[in-house]
Amino acid sequence: MRPFSSFAIFLAALVLAGCKREDVKVYHVPQNDSTAPPEQIAATDQSLATPPHLQWTLPDGWQEIAPSQMRVASFTVTNAAGQTADVGVIPLPATGQEIQLVNMWREQMQLPALPNATTAVAVAIGGDSAKLFDIASDAPIIDGKFRARILVAMLARGETSWFFKMTGEDSFVVSQKQNFLQFLKSVSFGENAPAQIAAAPAAPGESGPSIWTVPTGWQAVDPGAMLLAKFLISSGEAKADVNISSFANDGGGLLANVNRWRGQLGLPQVSDTDLPALATAVDSPGGKIQIVDLSGTDAKTGKPARLVGAVVPQDGQTWFYKLMGDEAVVARQKDAFIQFIQSANYANARNAR
Repeated sequence: MRPFSSFAIFLAALVLAGCKREDVKVYHVPQNDSTAPPEQIAATDQSLATPPHLQWTLPDGWQEIAPSQMRVASFTVTNAAGQTADVGVIPLPATGQEIQLVNMWREQMQLPALPNATTAVAVAIGGDSAKLFDIASDAPIIDGKFRARILVAMLARGETSWFFKMTGEDSFVVSQKQNFLQFLKSVSFGENAPAQIAAAPAAPGESGPSIWTVPTGWQAVDPGAMLLAKFLISSGEAKADVNISSFANDGGGLLANVNRWRGQLGLPQVSDTDLPALATAVDSPGGKIQIVDLSGTDAKTGKPARLVGAVVPQDGQTWFYKLMGDEAVVARQKDAFIQFIQSANYANARNAR
C-alpha cells in the first residue's frame, strides 16, 4: 500500500514474536515529536508535553517495537505464512472532522469519498466508549495481489482524540480483529500531573517566576493532562476560556491551525491566499505573534461564540493561545489577552522544563 501521506499520524508495526505469554507494558508518551501533525487536524489547543502513561496487555504474538515520529506506541504481528499487520497508537487534538478522517482512510483503500461519515461500531477502549471504523479495499492494492483492511478505533478524551489503528492484508486483519478488540479493552490511561511551567502565575501587574503576567479576573484552573495552562474568565453567566499549549516545530503551520479554529466555530476552511486577510502580526519581546479573530457557532454548545487565536514561534517550539467563549466576554478581554501573550517569559518556561 502507498503510505498514508495525508494522514501520517498513525503508528506502525506489531510483529509476531512467537511469545505465548501476556506482556503488560507501560509506555510514556514522549514530550515532543519532530513530525508535525497532518494539516487537517494540526495542534492548537493542547500539548503532549504532559500526556498520560498508557498501559496495556498485549495479545499473544504481538510484539512492541520502537515507535516512529508522532507515534506513541507501535506493534507488529506476523503469522506463519508471513502475513503481517501494523498497529499504532497516537493522540492528537480533537478535530470534530470525522468525515474527513473516514474519507482519508477510504482514499487509502482506493474507495470513493462519502458525503457523510459511515456508521461506526461502538467499542471499549479501557473503560471509555469509542468508535470503531472497519474499512476494506475492493481491489487487490497490496502488491497487486491482496485486498487491504484498516481497523481504526477513535476515542475522545477531553480535548484529545486517540487513534488505535491496525492495517494489513484483509483476511489477516480480520483474523486479528478479536485480538485487536481485546487489546483496546486492556488499555488504561494513567494521568500525569500537569506541567508546572504554568504554575503559580504572577499577581496582576507583577513580574514573577511564572511565564506570564496574568490579568485581573482570570482564574487559573486545572489544565488537565494535555494543556500547559488554562484560565477561566467569568462575567455573570457568560464565560470564556484561555488555553495555552506548545508543540515542537511549527505545530502544523498557521493555515492548518486557523482552519482548525474555524472548524470549532462551524466556519468553512480557507486557503493560503486567505491568510493575509485573516492573520494580523503583533510585536512582542518573544517574537512576532500571529493573531486571528473569528466569530461563529461553538461546535460543542451550539451557541454563538468568538475565538481569538495566537501563534508564537519560539526556539524550535510553537506556542498556541486561544481565547474562546461568549462574544461579549471575548471582546472585552481581547486586549488583555494580547498583553498576556506579550508578557510571556519563555526563558522561565525552558527553566521549568
